[in-house]
Amino acid sequence: MANWTVTLKDKRLCMKEKHSFNFIIGLLIGGLLALLFWYWQKSTSAEDGALTLLDRLAATEKRVRQLKLEMASETGEHAELRNIVLPSTMANLPPFLSNADGVADKSVDDLTEVKGIGAVFNGRLQQTGIDSFAKLKATSPANLADILHIRVGRAENILAEAANH
Repeated sequence: MANWTVTLKDKRLCMKEKHSFNFIIGLLIGGLLALLFWYWQKSTSAEDGALTLLDRLAATEKRVRQLKLEMASETGEHAELRNIVLPSTMANLPPFLSNADGVADKSVDDLTEVKGIGAVFNGRLQQTGIDSFAKLKATSPANLADILHIRVGRAENILAEAANH
């Protein structure tokens, strides 16, 4: 009879292990099914979005073809846009950038080679008539600071850099 109780206890332990094993298998199968369902939803929604984009692309390409045909035929609602006269961009140039005779002045130096002088400072210097290294070196630090709207110390640094040119 002692063997019978041991066997019964073993069966109970075996049943508990079997139930926990079945529970784990059920969780794995349920998780796998949930993952498959999620993937199916995502793939179908992506396909719907892709189809929408393809429809929009086809409509846009059709519109482009129509506009090209209208432009080529010289008729249609956009035909008057082909002959618009644009204003000259040379009229809007500041005097220091315009080159009226088409030949660059040989006495004008590129002041942007000096460390501390960029396009804006070069424009301000050109407007005041300082267009060469010699004229820049002859300028006092206070006058240069007034022209460029900077501190005197920075003007002194620019003049020290200009002395190297």
